[in-house]
Amino acid sequence: MAPDGQLSLNLGALENQQRYNLAFQILPWMEGSFRYSHISDLGRKGQYYDRSFGLKVRLFQETRYTPDVSVGIRDIIGTGIYGSEYLVATKQLWDVDLSAGMGWGRLASTETFPNPLGLVFKSFNVRGSRGSQTGGTVNFGQLFHGPDVGIFGGAVWHTPIDNVDLIAEYSSDRYVTEARQGAFSPKNQFNFGISYKPFDFMRVTGSYLYGTTWGLTISLMADPTLPNYANLFGTAPMPFVQRTSDARRNAVAELVNDSNDVDTIATGPWVQLEDKNSSLRGRLSAELLETKSGYRDFEIDGRTLIVNVQGARTGMCAKYAHAAASESAGIDSVAVSDLNDPRGQIAICAVRAPAPHRQAGVVLASLNADDLSVADPAQAGPDAPADASPAPDTGPQMPVDTGAAERKIREDASAQGIRVEAVSITAHEAIIYFNNGTYYFEAEAIGRLTRVLSADAPANVEIFRFISTDVGMPEIETRIVRAPFERMMLLYGHTQELSSAITIAPAPKHNPVLDAQEENLFPNFSWSIAPDFRQSLFDPKKPIELQVAALATGTVQIAPGLSLGAVLDGNIWNDFDLTRRDNSLLPHVRSDFEQYLKHGEYGIAALDADYFTRLRPDLYAEVKAGYLESMFAGVGGQVLWRPVGERFAIGADVYQVWQRNFDRLFGFQNYNVLTGHVSVYYESPWYGLNFAVHAGRYLAKDYGATFEVTRRFSTGVEIGAFATFTNVPFSKFGEGSFDKGIIIRIPLEWTFPFATQSSYSLDLRPLTRDGGQRLLGDDSLYDETRRPSYGEISRHLDDIAYPQ
Repeated sequence: MAPDGQLSLNLGALENQQRYNLAFQILPWMEGSFRYSHISDLGRKGQYYDRSFGLKVRLFQETRYTPDVSVGIRDIIGTGIYGSEYLVATKQLWDVDLSAGMGWGRLASTETFPNPLGLVFKSFNVRGSRGSQTGGTVNFGQLFHGPDVGIFGGAVWHTPIDNVDLIAEYSSDRYVTEARQGAFSPKNQFNFGISYKPFDFMRVTGSYLYGTTWGLTISLMADPTLPNYANLFGTAPMPFVQRTSDARRNAVAELVNDSNDVDTIATGPWVQLEDKNSSLRGRLSAELLETKSGYRDFEIDGRTLIVNVQGARTGMCAKYAHAAASESAGIDSVAVSDLNDPRGQIAICAVRAPAPHRQAGVVLASLNADDLSVADPAQAGPDAPADASPAPDTGPQMPVDTGAAERKIREDASAQGIRVEAVSITAHEAIIYFNNGTYYFEAEAIGRLTRVLSADAPANVEIFRFISTDVGMPEIETRIVRAPFERMMLLYGHTQELSSAITIAPAPKHNPVLDAQEENLFPNFSWSIAPDFRQSLFDPKKPIELQVAALATGTVQIAPGLSLGAVLDGNIWNDFDLTRRDNSLLPHVRSDFEQYLKHGEYGIAALDADYFTRLRPDLYAEVKAGYLESMFAGVGGQVLWRPVGERFAIGADVYQVWQRNFDRLFGFQNYNVLTGHVSVYYESPWYGLNFAVHAGRYLAKDYGATFEVTRRFSTGVEIGAFATFTNVPFSKFGEGSFDKGIIIRIPLEWTFPFATQSSYSLDLRPLTRDGGQRLLGDDSLYDETRRPSYGEISRHLDDIAYPQ
């Protein structure tokens, strides 16, 4: 198996044949592949192109004494010309990798012996036909079936010369079909090669094959689990500025004094504190026992009482605070937690009677005694970040010009490429509404803004509130408690500590700060001109068709949530076959795409009005009208329920659309359809796997469901597959039987060393047909709300602490 997550492209050639293989290490124990093969001079077929999928699963991992054992299938859905199955064992001995296995189908054409499965089940002795003439289906009567199996094996010697390997193998594939039709005929079954890896991402292999021909293979590898660049070009993040211990203590004390009760329960690892004052233990223990609230034990750290309670709840804190106050022990605050609860929930409250003028709703999450008495920066441990610069000790805090601080925050945020739409500084909070149009991850923008506030916000500000917006519409709030964040940066430097300092929640429904400052936000115009690259890959007649186009985009934001957008494009160069007409039996909703390129070389790709809003804190809605894409215009909308903190989301969309003329201007063809789907999304905790199901009516008026599974890495790279099954019979659908393909999403920020939200998206279909086709962007709300979502921000806490 390749390293987990590795994506590789293999280009190979031998006599009369070329092969292009895209492989993806789906999981540590599972590999998927897509192969596109070209055979010249294949009898009456002449030029033959074949598309096939493969799958390999590891059954046992190699140990010191036992081999790695895997089972695999080639051409699992297709015409079956490369259909084969195999069981293979691999073992490393010193500098040599040895492999041996047995194969069915094509791999059972030499050195055969009876199929062992046929000895148990007689039906396995008969290998079924290739199945549907249209391909695209799995013929279970072929898998591991046949009267015989073949034996194959090989060895790879990792030579003392760096990155040079020598290869020898015995193949059990005799190329029976190719030899019968005069395309290729082996003289023997032995192959020899030499492989060289000039770069980490490339391997070149030369070979002598079957005693008759030379071959060449070039392999390109990429690791989507890791970023390609440690730092990006452009503006560097500001240094993180620490307050002095006195300033930190004063800010926390004022926050506690101005809060009349617990606001939230903080989650995060419990930090065991030392009991520095045991003289009160007897009296306090007796007093706490009187509460009868599951009390177990307590500790005192400085002026904070820490109580271990069975089944800790928020309401318990006030009882223990009252008990502590009755002893006049000089205790200012109480922290309550259940040390046997692995979630490590902590409730904190002040030890004093509440005053009527004191404000509620201040987050005390994750504050503890360390925040009241943290060491000076000079005493920081070796893990303290180099850029955590202490602010100068200016003595007692003087009144702060909040207007100047707000202007400085806007200026520094703009220098970081982040647009601040509103900012307000109060006694304890700094509130920023911002639009991130630069960084692929929202956490990166929040991390940079955190450093801006560490330098520009007054020392008395203890709560940082960052509210992400889109078209002036608040989406989600990330709230950071300053003291524990400083403590993490100063003493620990490990981002697991951030879970107790950060709260992610839906943005507030009422936003007076934004409302008061939004008059200068609209109208807002943005535009761009950029090249665009389009491709049609693995067509039955032509393997690669490319187009280079110029793309001009313009957007006017008129009011919160309301925008007008236009996309114009023009052809620069292409090599598409514009003479071919499709023979689809369904309405030509996609198969005539080349006619749009032929007659609409320059045209309107999109021209629409869009209104985006939140109906509830976690319920989004969007309405669109106009020329929605190159092939369809219409009106419709979508809704998405995306509860914060949950792994699932549910959406629905419906559009009435009319097919556009091939010239992509303002006319329409005589075809319209009402299309829509209900969608369910799930972000699983396993390997970053995401699942989605879309069920409804498609553009060709067929009904069915699309199933998607992708794996999303921390770099933002996402790779997966989809399949759509509708009520269209396979025979009417045409070649391929049903719509299916590979999904690839690659952020350009991962490919190039500069910050950008652009990405390369490719739905790689073996061929384009009309069944199971959806309107482009019909469920775009899910992707539009993904960047500032709870899951994306919480998975990238590292980017908040240490932005690039």
